Amino acid sequence: MDLLIRDIAPVLVKQLDEQAEKQMCSRQELLKGLLTTWCADGIQSKQIERLERQLEANTLHLKRSATELEVLTKLFREVMQND
Repeated sequence: MDLLIRDIAPVLVKQLDEQAEKQMCSRQELLKGLLTTWCADGIQSKQIERLERQLEANTLHLKRSATELEVLTKLFREVMQND
């Protein structure tokens, strides 16, 4: 698919061309790489956010489980001492 971008300041175009030359590629290849990286970073950010939310939920679940395990352990010890 083609993409047309209009009204870019000449100084920016010059900077893009200089960067493309440094990387030994065309302006088009440089921009394609930049856009691809930018989109990939956005996808990764969403995945990281989703994983962080899942980690928070798992941590909360583990804390609750630990609390319940402490209660059960205490009850078990009391039962063992009463026998």
